[in-house]
Amino acid sequence: MTALRYAAVAVVYLLFMNVVVGLSASNILNGIALGSLYGIVGVALVLVYRTNRIINFAAAALGAVPGITALLLVTNRDWNYVVALPVAVVGGLLIGALTDVVVMRRFAGSPRLIVTVVTIGLAQTFGILGFFLPIWFGQRADTPPLVTTPWQSLAIENSRGEPVLDGNQVFAFGVVLLLTIGLTLFFSRSRMGMAVRASAENAERAALLGVPVKQVGTVAWALAGLLASVAIFAQAPLIGVPKDASLGLDVLLYGLAAAVVAGLEKMGLALYAGTGIGVLIFASVAKTGSNDLAAAMMLVIILVALLVRRGTLSRAFDSGASTWQTVKSFRPVPAELRDVPEVRAARYTLLSLAVLTAFGAPFVVSDEHMSKLQILPLFGIVAVSLVVLTGWAGQISLGQFGLVGIGAAVAGGIANDHNIDFFVACLLGVAAGAVTAVLIGLPAIRIQGLYLAVTTLAFGLAMSNYVLRDEYWIGDLLLPDGFTSDLLRPRLYGRWDLEDDRSYYWVLVVALALTMAAALAFRSNRSGRVLIAMRDNQKAAASYSLNPVRVRLAAFAVSGGMAGLAGALFAYQQHAVEPGTYAVETSLFIFLAACVAGLTSVWAAVVGVVLFEATVLFGPLLWNSIGPDWLQVVVPLLLTGPLLILNLYYTPGGLAGYAFEERDKFLRRLANKHGIHVPSLVADRRVEDEEGRTTQLSAEPEASLEEAAAHGHEVLEGASR
Repeated sequence: MTALRYAAVAVVYLLFMNVVVGLSASNILNGIALGSLYGIVGVALVLVYRTNRIINFAAAALGAVPGITALLLVTNRDWNYVVALPVAVVGGLLIGALTDVVVMRRFAGSPRLIVTVVTIGLAQTFGILGFFLPIWFGQRADTPPLVTTPWQSLAIENSRGEPVLDGNQVFAFGVVLLLTIGLTLFFSRSRMGMAVRASAENAERAALLGVPVKQVGTVAWALAGLLASVAIFAQAPLIGVPKDASLGLDVLLYGLAAAVVAGLEKMGLALYAGTGIGVLIFASVAKTGSNDLAAAMMLVIILVALLVRRGTLSRAFDSGASTWQTVKSFRPVPAELRDVPEVRAARYTLLSLAVLTAFGAPFVVSDEHMSKLQILPLFGIVAVSLVVLTGWAGQISLGQFGLVGIGAAVAGGIANDHNIDFFVACLLGVAAGAVTAVLIGLPAIRIQGLYLAVTTLAFGLAMSNYVLRDEYWIGDLLLPDGFTSDLLRPRLYGRWDLEDDRSYYWVLVVALALTMAAALAFRSNRSGRVLIAMRDNQKAAASYSLNPVRVRLAAFAVSGGMAGLAGALFAYQQHAVEPGTYAVETSLFIFLAACVAGLTSVWAAVVGVVLFEATVLFGPLLWNSIGPDWLQVVVPLLLTGPLLILNLYYTPGGLAGYAFEERDKFLRRLANKHGIHVPSLVADRRVEDEEGRTTQLSAEPEASLEEAAAHGHEVLEGASR
């Protein structure tokens, strides 16, 4: 009966596309062929999720390296297409297996949101290899290769002589059919396939029954690599060789949408949904000339699918699968040491260095590069908004620049068309960002952690591909009127002309400082403490009569307001609202840079994101003189790929974790030097001693015993109170 229902839905859907939308039979077949391969990517996502309970954001990139290698052998080395197919098959299996053995097993005990971020780092790492592959094969960037197949001239034509079905489409259908049959036989007939199914149902119970769970996970990753590689290889004759190993976020989004419709559980349904998405893409191209509308509709599809399956998602959250926690919270300097001369000197030195660097930078950077310098504090504001939403609230956002874009569109559009006050425009940007973030947060009441990451990614793509484009009705409504806009910066209080780039930069620095101060004040108050408690243990926090809905929506509102402020300031900085500024790729890079630096610390996230963006903006000025041009592409990928993975393995709290550990060592030395008892530092040393990372409590045994006794006495007093 289920198969009959699916068939009936498919018939109705295709008739609607043909009769109502007006999609031709040829385009429907093209959509089915292309969509079935997106469905294969969805199956790869489901396969890894069922065995590891993570969303694999590297699902498409996983098979890109072997797939692109095999295709370049065809286009640049004149290999026969059939002869190159084993390269894609074997390479996909090997890449998938090696990824699990070398990388993923190292994070077996980590929270699943952190492991999901690792998969994003894997996609960036594969992007490095994908960048060099065409270079190694001598492929010129301005001549995209055409993939020739032995059957490309075969076609079935209609009465008007137009091709309806060609050989490449038949091959794509055949690949999907063979993969479907192969997976079905593997899971139903082989011992390893049944072990994969058992591990997917309950990994702990399967391990108790003797199932080799680690090997099962490796098999799942190997199959995911095979599926992605073969999908890319079979898709290339229809749409060409991918330009890079990331395959673009559109491909990932379509696969994610198919997997989410399938509840990340049913592989057959993922393939079925992917086919429908492919037809939708061709309908979008036929009506608008691009796939922008289809990309925007993925947000609606994902939201509906997640809300329909909210019961399953809630159970996953309750099991701890969707918590974002770091190894250690980054606390302030203990009160006992704040007035120590060395601590005050260090604090004033660091603060003076930060102020001197921020306000002195315009005197070092030339006038022609001042516009680049202005971007740095704007990215710092976005970093603060990520700390609030992800670091403190535990809600991953991969589309934060979508909120920045909506703030820019509302504030910039109204300011350009109605010449409103600068501060009023900033307040409108804050309001627009906060309201939009709350609207996104409403589904977050039911959609947690891993699933919210998918939703925010879809939101970011919908914003950059559809909402912020004036060729569509919503962009035409929001964005400034006219073919070109010229949003002039005002003269504040009749004295400071913000059209002067140096003056506007200082305004942006002040805005960043105020945003950081607001975030730190929010964190130190009850609202911030409640937010952290809700992130770490929602059930325990709810038992103290804390409302999870209000707490989470408040975090979205605060974070969205900060992002909206950055958007309003961006609009004035560019004198316009440029959609390319708010691309989801920018959101992804900034999120990963903040993860590397430390997402639970305002100072660490701002410094990390600003340094990363400074490397992207000003690095080419250095690289053009000392190195090849490809450094400006590879360096950001290195920072957010291999460095991210290594950082999350050794210091899950980011580089800030290492910095705070060194700070605490310095504080312990000061405490011993001045004879000051600091219970929190003593407790840290006791924990480290139990874990075998240190061998003594302090420099002298007598002092250690006294500190331990004092700490125990303080604990007993606290318990009695």
